[in-house]
Amino acid sequence: MHNELAVLKHMLRRGRRLGYLDVVPDIDMPTVPTGRTRYLDADELARLLAACGESRNRYLPAIVVIAIHTGMRKGEILGLTWERVNVSTSTIALYKTKSGKPRGVPINGEVYDALVGIEPVAARRRGYVFKGVRGKEQWGQIRTAWENAVERAGIKDFRFHDLRHTAASYLVMRGASPVDVKDILGHSDIKTTMKYAHLSPSHLRAAVGRLEGLTSGATRPSTAAAPDADGHTNGHTAVESLASGS
Repeated sequence: MHNELAVLKHMLRRGRRLGYLDVVPDIDMPTVPTGRTRYLDADELARLLAACGESRNRYLPAIVVIAIHTGMRKGEILGLTWERVNVSTSTIALYKTKSGKPRGVPINGEVYDALVGIEPVAARRRGYVFKGVRGKEQWGQIRTAWENAVERAGIKDFRFHDLRHTAASYLVMRGASPVDVKDILGHSDIKTTMKYAHLSPSHLRAAVGRLEGLTSGATRPSTAAAPDADGHTNGHTAVESLASGS
């Protein structure tokens, strides 16, 4: 509905500029929903990995591990080629992305182990990482294997794309900055990344912690002796004078 109303507003404004309308009516735009941020908790994550390990699809465990640790989309993972994997720099180069902009995805030890487990012999690492049955074409869809694993794990309301939300959520909860998450996941707008910010109250506490000491001493009542009306000290502190009403 929001997109349709935006198009209508544009057409009305254009009609006004072209002289077809004298007045452009006001249109109240509905609030755009923030989007889905379903992610796995620690128990669900363990159950899913165990269920993937039982799958008849030999690639599924590695695909899920890569998705969780990189935030890559399913299409980016299934279309990955060995030529895009740079083990020496621990990065994956992606050229076909949703935003249309290439990006480099850093890989950690668990992604490295998953990739090496697929093809232990370096000399054979050519073409698609996840090869089809004939060994040259890209592996097909994993929908059936994925849905079976989710069902075995007893997880409700969870899609493959939610692994991307899981990656972003845990990055934030473990201290990554919004800018870091934006760059890793390839968000074109920081606003998309900021929907995960509420998962990290610790960084807000740390930010406020930088103000510690700013007002200490300035607001604390003085313990020096309070002067009397003639300017002489009478042995009573300012706090005592306040307490006694003098």
